[in-house]
Amino acid sequence: MSNQNRLLIIAITWAALFVLYSVNRFLLRSAFPHHFSKTVVSRVSTSSKPPGTILSKIGVLFVFVVNIATVILLLADLLSSSTNQYTAFVKVNLPLCVNVGGSILFVLDTIFGFLAMVFNPNYTPLYTTPPQEFVLATQGPYQIIRHPRYAAAAVLNLALFLFTGIWLPLLGMIGWIAIYFQSRAEENYLMTLAAKEYGEYRKRTSMFFPKLLRIHTVK
Repeated sequence: MSNQNRLLIIAITWAALFVLYSVNRFLLRSAFPHHFSKTVVSRVSTSSKPPGTILSKIGVLFVFVVNIATVILLLADLLSSSTNQYTAFVKVNLPLCVNVGGSILFVLDTIFGFLAMVFNPNYTPLYTTPPQEFVLATQGPYQIIRHPRYAAAAVLNLALFLFTGIWLPLLGMIGWIAIYFQSRAEENYLMTLAAKEYGEYRKRTSMFFPKLLRIHTVK
Protein backbone atom coordinates (compact mmCIF):
# COMPACT_ATOMS: atom_id res chain seq x y z
CA MET A 1 0.00 0.00 0.00
CA SER A 2 1.40 3.41 -0.95
CA ASN A 3 1.90 6.25 1.51
CA GLN A 4 -0.54 8.31 -0.53
CA ASN A 5 -3.29 5.75 0.00
CA ARG A 6 -2.46 5.47 3.69
CA LEU A 7 -2.67 9.22 4.19
CA LEU A 8 -5.89 9.34 2.18
CA ILE A 9 -7.50 6.80 4.52
CA ILE A 10 -6.25 8.69 7.58
CA ALA A 11 -7.41 12.05 6.22
CA ILE A 12 -10.88 10.82 5.24
CA THR A 13 -11.37 9.07 8.61
CA TRP A 14 -10.22 12.02 10.70
CA ALA A 15 -12.04 14.60 8.58
CA ALA A 16 -15.34 12.68 8.72
CA LEU A 17 -15.11 12.24 12.49
CA PHE A 18 -14.12 15.88 12.99
CA VAL A 19 -17.20 17.00 11.07
CA LEU A 20 -19.42 14.63 13.05
CA TYR A 21 -17.89 15.78 16.34
CA SER A 22 -18.39 19.44 15.40
CA VAL A 23 -22.00 18.84 14.38
CA ASN A 24 -22.70 16.98 17.61
CA ARG A 25 -20.92 19.56 19.76
CA PHE A 26 -22.40 22.72 18.28
CA LEU A 27 -25.68 21.72 16.63
CA LEU A 28 -27.00 18.57 18.27
CA ARG A 29 -25.92 18.96 21.91
CA SER A 30 -29.51 18.65 23.07
CA ALA A 31 -30.20 15.62 20.89
CA PHE A 32 -27.27 13.19 20.88
CA PRO A 33 -26.08 11.45 22.97
CA HIS A 34 -28.35 13.13 25.54
CA HIS A 35 -31.23 10.81 24.67
CA PHE A 36 -29.28 8.22 26.61
CA SER A 37 -29.72 8.09 30.36
CA LYS A 38 -27.30 10.28 32.29
CA THR A 39 -25.93 9.92 35.77
CA VAL A 40 -25.40 13.39 37.22
CA VAL A 41 -23.48 13.29 40.47
CA SER A 42 -22.41 15.91 42.98
CA ARG A 43 -18.88 15.85 44.30
CA VAL A 44 -18.63 14.80 47.93
CA SER A 45 -14.92 15.59 48.04
CA THR A 46 -13.41 19.07 47.91
CA SER A 47 -10.09 17.79 46.59
CA SER A 48 -8.93 19.95 43.70
CA LYS A 49 -5.78 18.04 42.78
CA PRO A 50 -6.21 15.98 39.59
CA PRO A 51 -5.33 12.29 40.00
CA GLY A 52 -2.15 10.68 38.75
CA THR A 53 1.55 11.34 39.05
CA ILE A 54 3.88 13.27 36.78
CA LEU A 55 5.33 9.99 35.49
CA SER A 56 1.94 8.43 34.76
CA LYS A 57 0.79 11.53 32.90
CA ILE A 58 4.00 11.73 30.87
CA GLY A 59 3.67 8.04 30.01
CA VAL A 60 0.07 8.46 28.84
CA LEU A 61 0.98 11.46 26.71
CA PHE A 62 3.85 9.47 25.21
CA VAL A 63 1.38 6.82 23.99
CA PHE A 64 -0.59 9.54 22.20
CA VAL A 65 2.45 11.45 20.91
CA VAL A 66 4.12 8.52 19.13
CA ASN A 67 0.89 7.94 17.19
CA ILE A 68 0.80 11.56 16.07
CA ALA A 69 4.53 11.47 15.23
CA THR A 70 3.95 8.44 13.02
CA VAL A 71 1.35 10.28 10.94
CA ILE A 72 3.68 13.29 10.67
CA LEU A 73 6.50 11.03 9.44
CA LEU A 74 4.18 9.50 6.89
CA LEU A 75 3.19 12.95 5.64
CA ALA A 76 6.80 14.16 5.49
CA ASP A 77 7.79 11.03 3.57
CA LEU A 78 5.09 11.71 1.00
CA LEU A 79 5.78 15.43 0.57
CA SER A 80 9.56 15.15 0.24
CA SER A 81 11.56 12.27 -1.16
CA SER A 82 14.65 13.65 0.61
CA THR A 83 13.28 12.42 3.93
CA ASN A 84 13.39 8.79 2.79
CA GLN A 85 16.99 8.41 3.93
CA TYR A 86 16.01 9.57 7.41
CA THR A 87 12.79 7.58 7.76
CA ALA A 88 13.94 4.32 6.17
CA PHE A 89 15.32 2.98 9.46
CA VAL A 90 11.89 3.15 11.15
CA LYS A 91 10.12 1.26 8.35
CA VAL A 92 9.37 -2.42 7.94
CA ASN A 93 8.06 -3.92 4.72
CA LEU A 94 4.83 -5.71 5.62
CA PRO A 95 2.60 -7.71 3.26
CA LEU A 96 -0.28 -5.84 1.65
CA CYS A 97 -2.82 -7.99 3.50
CA VAL A 98 -1.29 -6.85 6.81
CA ASN A 99 -1.50 -3.21 5.70
CA VAL A 100 -5.15 -3.65 4.72
CA GLY A 101 -5.95 -5.37 8.02
CA GLY A 102 -4.13 -2.57 9.86
CA SER A 103 -6.12 0.07 7.96
CA ILE A 104 -9.40 -1.58 8.98
CA LEU A 105 -8.24 -1.78 12.60
CA PHE A 106 -7.16 1.88 12.41
CA VAL A 107 -10.58 3.04 11.19
CA LEU A 108 -12.53 0.96 13.72
CA ASP A 109 -10.27 1.98 16.60
CA THR A 110 -10.46 5.65 15.63
CA ILE A 111 -14.27 5.49 15.55
CA PHE A 112 -14.27 3.82 18.98
CA GLY A 113 -12.03 6.55 20.41
CA PHE A 114 -14.21 9.21 18.79
CA LEU A 115 -17.33 7.77 20.42
CA ALA A 116 -15.56 7.84 23.78
CA MET A 117 -15.18 11.62 23.43
CA VAL A 118 -18.78 12.06 22.28
CA PHE A 119 -20.25 10.09 25.17
CA ASN A 120 -18.07 11.75 27.80
CA PRO A 121 -18.89 15.47 28.15
CA ASN A 122 -16.06 15.73 30.71
CA TYR A 123 -13.41 14.35 28.33
CA THR A 124 -9.92 15.83 28.35
CA PRO A 125 -6.68 14.11 27.22
CA LEU A 126 -5.78 13.74 30.90
CA TYR A 127 -8.27 13.73 33.75
CA THR A 128 -8.96 17.13 35.30
CA THR A 129 -10.96 18.15 38.33
CA PRO A 130 -14.68 18.06 37.43
CA PRO A 131 -17.17 20.76 38.42
CA GLN A 132 -19.29 20.44 41.54
CA GLU A 133 -21.92 18.59 39.50
CA PHE A 134 -20.82 16.47 36.55
CA VAL A 135 -22.07 13.70 34.27
CA LEU A 136 -20.66 10.26 34.95
CA ALA A 137 -19.91 8.70 31.56
CA THR A 138 -21.50 5.23 31.50
CA GLN A 139 -23.00 5.02 27.99
CA GLY A 140 -21.66 4.21 24.54
CA PRO A 141 -18.11 2.77 24.77
CA TYR A 142 -18.19 3.38 28.54
CA GLN A 143 -20.90 0.74 28.75
CA ILE A 144 -18.30 -1.79 27.57
CA ILE A 145 -15.11 -0.66 29.37
CA ARG A 146 -14.26 2.09 31.84
CA HIS A 147 -11.36 3.66 29.90
CA PRO A 148 -12.21 3.47 26.19
CA ARG A 149 -10.11 6.48 25.18
CA TYR A 150 -6.95 5.13 26.76
CA ALA A 151 -7.67 1.69 25.31
CA ALA A 152 -8.16 3.17 21.84
CA ALA A 153 -4.83 5.03 22.04
CA ALA A 154 -3.05 1.82 23.08
CA VAL A 155 -4.61 -0.24 20.27
CA LEU A 156 -3.68 2.54 17.83
CA ASN A 157 -0.02 1.84 18.61
CA LEU A 158 -0.49 -1.58 17.04
CA ALA A 159 -2.90 -0.50 14.29
CA LEU A 160 -0.56 2.20 12.95
CA PHE A 161 2.37 -0.20 12.81
CA LEU A 162 0.38 -2.79 10.86
CA PHE A 163 -1.13 -0.06 8.66
CA THR A 164 2.01 1.95 7.86
CA GLY A 165 4.91 -0.42 8.47
CA ILE A 166 6.52 2.24 10.69
CA TRP A 167 7.58 0.65 13.99
CA LEU A 168 7.76 3.96 15.87
CA PRO A 169 4.25 3.65 17.39
CA LEU A 170 5.26 0.33 18.97
CA LEU A 171 7.40 2.40 21.34
CA GLY A 172 4.10 3.59 22.78
CA MET A 173 3.73 0.16 24.38
CA ILE A 174 6.29 1.37 26.93
CA GLY A 175 3.63 3.78 28.15
CA TRP A 176 0.93 1.15 28.58
CA ILE A 177 1.95 0.61 32.20
CA ALA A 178 1.54 4.36 32.74
CA ILE A 179 -1.99 4.12 31.29
CA TYR A 180 -2.82 1.47 33.89
CA PHE A 181 -1.54 3.49 36.83
CA GLN A 182 -3.15 6.71 35.56
CA SER A 183 -6.47 4.89 35.07
CA ARG A 184 -6.28 3.37 38.54
CA ALA A 185 -5.57 6.79 40.06
CA GLU A 186 -8.54 8.29 38.21
CA GLU A 187 -10.81 5.51 39.45
CA ASN A 188 -9.70 6.00 43.05
CA TYR A 189 -10.32 9.71 42.64
CA LEU A 190 -13.81 9.15 41.25
CA MET A 191 -14.56 6.89 44.20
CA THR A 192 -13.86 9.84 46.51
CA LEU A 193 -16.18 12.04 44.46
CA ALA A 194 -19.09 9.65 43.90
CA ALA A 195 -18.51 6.37 45.70
CA LYS A 196 -22.03 4.98 45.27
CA GLU A 197 -22.56 5.79 41.59
CA TYR A 198 -19.05 4.99 40.42
CA GLY A 199 -18.78 1.94 42.64
CA GLU A 200 -21.91 0.44 41.06
CA TYR A 201 -20.63 1.27 37.58
CA ARG A 202 -17.23 -0.27 38.32
CA LYS A 203 -18.86 -3.55 39.36
CA ARG A 204 -20.54 -3.82 35.94
CA THR A 205 -17.48 -3.14 33.81
CA SER A 206 -13.75 -3.84 33.52
CA MET A 207 -10.96 -1.36 32.86
CA PHE A 208 -9.80 -2.14 29.33
CA PHE A 209 -11.40 -5.38 28.14
CA PRO A 210 -15.12 -6.19 27.91
CA LYS A 211 -16.31 -8.56 30.59
CA LEU A 212 -17.15 -12.00 29.34
CA LEU A 213 -20.77 -13.01 29.70
CA ARG A 214 -21.26 -15.05 32.79
CA ILE A 215 -23.25 -18.22 32.33
CA HIS A 216 -25.33 -19.07 35.37
CA THR A 217 -26.49 -22.62 35.72
CA VAL A 218 -29.86 -23.28 37.20
CA LYS A 219 -29.75 -25.82 39.97
